[in-house]
Amino acid sequence: MQNLKLFRRVLVPGAILAMVAGNALAANPITMDSVYLSYSKTRLAAQDPAFTPALNKLLQDANVLITKPSEAVTLKKIVPPSGDKHDYMSLAPYWWPDPSKSNGLPYIQRDGQFNPSAKNGDTDSVRMQYMCLGIQNLSLAYYFTGDVKYAQKAGEAIRTWFLNTATRMNPNLKYGQAIMGRIEGRGIGLIDTRNLWMVADAVPLIEPSGVLTAAEVTALKKWFTDFSNWMLTNQLGKDEAAATNNHGTYYDMQIAAYSLFTGNTAKAKSTVQSALTKRIQTQIAKDGKQPQELSRTTPFHYSAFNLDAMTNLARYGEQVGVVVWTVNPTTNGLRHGIDYILPFAVKPSSWPYAELDRAETEMMLPVLLRAERAYKSGAYATAVSTMPVTQFNTQEVIGMASALGTQKPTTLNYVDRLIWPVKP
Repeated sequence: MQNLKLFRRVLVPGAILAMVAGNALAANPITMDSVYLSYSKTRLAAQDPAFTPALNKLLQDANVLITKPSEAVTLKKIVPPSGDKHDYMSLAPYWWPDPSKSNGLPYIQRDGQFNPSAKNGDTDSVRMQYMCLGIQNLSLAYYFTGDVKYAQKAGEAIRTWFLNTATRMNPNLKYGQAIMGRIEGRGIGLIDTRNLWMVADAVPLIEPSGVLTAAEVTALKKWFTDFSNWMLTNQLGKDEAAATNNHGTYYDMQIAAYSLFTGNTAKAKSTVQSALTKRIQTQIAKDGKQPQELSRTTPFHYSAFNLDAMTNLARYGEQVGVVVWTVNPTTNGLRHGIDYILPFAVKPSSWPYAELDRAETEMMLPVLLRAERAYKSGAYATAVSTMPVTQFNTQEVIGMASALGTQKPTTLNYVDRLIWPVKP
């Protein structure tokens, strides 16, 4: 990863606002909602002060991204056991060298405590998130402004990571979240690819620009098909599918998203149908709690993290005729799980569980925004409006700002603010 200089300040000039107003780009993403994106575009055209700070931040980061080299798995310093740098590799974040051993091997676990060596450019974990978030940022920048330079950079980033022979990632995760001295790769590593949906959603957003050819889109869908097949047939993928916590939820979320992207609607539907009972109604107890996530050293983070995947599954259910949002709303259903954690997101000091550091209430922002969209109760929008703005900085968003050298966001996780606006 690059050490990037500070990109100090970008305001939205009148010319760009004019492009926002006149740009009628069509988009039909899978995870995001085109109706809500269009609403944000309308409010930006009206120079709504509730929206323009988020666009300012989006473009600030996008203008840095277009000046930087695109990420590739072949840039890592550690060579995977296969000897092929095209194979993705990451290290388990909560495993550390054993101080009682001269060589530190085998590693030992410290749940909830990140080992810095797992979060640098030596492997691909941070690089993967940087790539996904960057492509999402650039595709949204193009959608909201119509400026083709953002689409061009997004297309370049997609080619570099997925398509170009010299730099593409092999469609497998054989060496995900390895534990030094113990195991070369684990099924649990599939949590690293949870944000690949951002790449799939970027394709329809930048499609009007023509920066990706039809052959390239076909090749990208072939990559996702191959990766899905690996997840479904390889033992590591099967291990992750068997997980009974957020890992299992994110596994199903990924399979559903990739199936929709590649046109396998039947697989997407069966996955969401299964997840309704296997993930949501099993993992959310009758009191709305998530016992598997509450047992962690950062229980608020993981409770919200799991709900994030569940709400995406509910979104996919909308597209394949599987109702998820309203099933068991007062017992072990999705809404009950959201409603259990809602008051603690508003008042973190009331959270009754011990945290390693603090309750990461910002993790609930996309969940609450999606809940307001689904239920239109007003309660979730009210909760968002009362939560501390300056705390809406997830690890990924902070990591992106740090990598870009830009100022940390201060506008409600600015991308979520634009993707899931609160509509009157």
